Amino acid sequence: PNVAKQLHMPAQSGSSSVLERMRRGYTREAYLDLVERARRDIPGVALSSDFISGFCGETEEEHADTVSLMRLVGYEKAFMFAYSMRDKTAAARHLTDDVPEDVKKRRLGEVIDAQRKGAEAANAREIGRVHCVLVEGESKRSDERMSGRTCTNKRVIIDGVDTFAEYSSSSSSGNDSPAVGINSGDYVAVRIDRAGANTLYGTPLGRTELTRFHRIHGASFARGV
Repeated sequence: PNVAKQLHMPAQSGSSSVLERMRRGYTREAYLDLVERARRDIPGVALSSDFISGFCGETEEEHADTVSLMRLVGYEKAFMFAYSMRDKTAAARHLTDDVPEDVKKRRLGEVIDAQRKGAEAANAREIGRVHCVLVEGESKRSDERMSGRTCTNKRVIIDGVDTFAEYSSSSSSGNDSPAVGINSGDYVAVRIDRAGANTLYGTPLGRTELTRFHRIHGASFARGV
């Protein structure tokens, strides 16, 4: 595969009326159709997005639409901000920044909470899966662990700095290949043992290559071995 299974799909808002005021050129329904298509065409894809809370004229109902979109899609990651008027924009010329700052902050907190819960649920589903992880280097918090990324761009902390020289689907029950050090740039099969909202943690099962891992499992991750 030449494309990672991660897409950044900026929504900005879950309300069609707010999107119209933002001049985004699409509706909530059209956006959800695109999400459905992405997940159908790219199984296992991880989604990230951008959201703005408290845009000009945003009502509580429009804000609730954004929270519901966040819960419905279940983004693995999102960049979320309270609205701040910018000079020389269409909003600055034609709209009024009329949502009080305390309301913006409260709404932003609710959006962040919804995203965090969605990410936690998505990552909990990773437990037991085996991912082909690209190692980036030592973990920042421990020189006894390594850090890397899945093809969905999720950060993985690998428990240990050594693994089997060659991964096979029977690695969990026995592997007679020698132990080798894990280095930056290696692909390592990692079984996910636990998960947080932003990071996965797992056990290394052996060095591998993308083509070899896909040949064994037919995908960039397996349900377990």
